[in-house]
Amino acid sequence: MCNREGRRWRAYLSVGLIVLAGSLVAGCGDDDGGSTSAGSSTAQKTTKVKVGMLPISNAAPLYLGIKKGFFKEEGLELEPVIAQSGNEIVTALVGGDFQFGFIGFVPGMSAVSKGLPLKIIASGDTGAETEDKEWTKIVVNEDSPIRDVKDLAGKTIALNALKGVGEVVVKAALEKRGVDPASIKLLEVPFPEMPAALAKKRVDAIWAPEPFLSSVLGKGGRAIEAPLTTLGERYPNGTYATSGKQLAEDEDVVKAFARAINKSMEYATSHPEEARATIPTFTQIPPEVAEKILLPLWPVPIETAKVEELAGYAEKYKVVEKAPPLDKLLWKGATTN
Repeated sequence: MCNREGRRWRAYLSVGLIVLAGSLVAGCGDDDGGSTSAGSSTAQKTTKVKVGMLPISNAAPLYLGIKKGFFKEEGLELEPVIAQSGNEIVTALVGGDFQFGFIGFVPGMSAVSKGLPLKIIASGDTGAETEDKEWTKIVVNEDSPIRDVKDLAGKTIALNALKGVGEVVVKAALEKRGVDPASIKLLEVPFPEMPAALAKKRVDAIWAPEPFLSSVLGKGGRAIEAPLTTLGERYPNGTYATSGKQLAEDEDVVKAFARAINKSMEYATSHPEEARATIPTFTQIPPEVAEKILLPLWPVPIETAKVEELAGYAEKYKVVEKAPPLDKLLWKGATTN
């Protein structure tokens, strides 16, 4: 009897120890998403995303952010894909080919005004504070008869895309300078092809950003007008956007991207030479040229008053039928002032 009783208690004790061990293991969590105790760590999940980009120096902060590991710190692996216009990137965003895109504010406004599911999530770049430091200008050939901004009346100007930020700011700036914007003709020419189009006199002038601006000026070209600084200091130009689908499926990824690109722009602003050094890696501009070009500004907060003014111009020149309100255009998590 005593032996049977002893065996029974030993069995109970063995079962109890097994249950206790199981409870301790469960409390520690695992690598498949369980909770972790203080001081422990799990491998961070990496999310691969495609980002539609333009082949211009404005995009330098994103490439610098990749190099510095800012996106990796947020668990993101970026694949930049080069496109020729913001409108092209918007189409790919809405179609799900890109998760994020570097576009102009105006293509973003146009998309939202048409009911497309797109949100602006971060600033991208702005114009300079003064004309001498402006990185995008209307330029002409050395032998062009155009000597003054008023000589642009009736002339053909190349833009990288119609119905985009270029069309809006060029028309608004020319009108501010006393030129009838209805008198000019606009021709769509990809940025890399603009210098050749100007040299062959397919167009009278081009609206060229860096590095193409310095390329033309270096061959004797002349700057006639700086539209962005004519409209104001730090005038909004580029931005980063995502789709409604991406926000609905994984807003945490959007938040991670926004944190990383904002950190990248802040770093690029305080380390301009590091930003400059990335330009030859994603454009066809050699390092010796990249060292001399004018850089845009990369402020993190989106200046909403200027965005609203830009929207008004877009509507005035019929680039958008009706400009969307800011709460429809901007993601709730975007940094603004």
